[in-house]
Amino acid sequence: MAEEKTRALVRQFVDHLEAQRFEQAYRLLNRDGRFVMIGDTPASGVYEGLEDIFARLAPKLAGFTQLPMIKVSDILIDGDRAFIRAVGAGAGAYGPYHQPYYGYFLRVEGEGLAEIVEYLDTVQLEIALYGKKLVPAETPGKA
Repeated sequence: MAEEKTRALVRQFVDHLEAQRFEQAYRLLNRDGRFVMIGDTPASGVYEGLEDIFARLAPKLAGFTQLPMIKVSDILIDGDRAFIRAVGAGAGAYGPYHQPYYGYFLRVEGEGLAEIVEYLDTVQLEIALYGKKLVPAETPGKA
């Protein structure tokens, strides 16, 4: 029974992602659900509940000039947990945004999602949305 509920919620989540309805995807979280974006980008962090997501995360992702088009390739479900593999591409204020390896871990609790963890290439986010550049490190001892 738990796996059937997980499948239904994951299908809704995937449908929203692929249709660029990101707000609706996040709204599948329980009121006290947690969203985690990995890394050290300005958008990275732990967001507790829907209000926190929309108050703190949404403005940090406002730099997209073309929302990512996400295509899911694999879904693994085990009881109340799921992992989604996807690719995505869009554009930010500072250039193209390419995510060849998106991953989402989902955990179901009650009637909704208790947790979403988004795995992505954070360098792509830094470059496209925040104008950062990846540069070679200096050789130690040389200036």
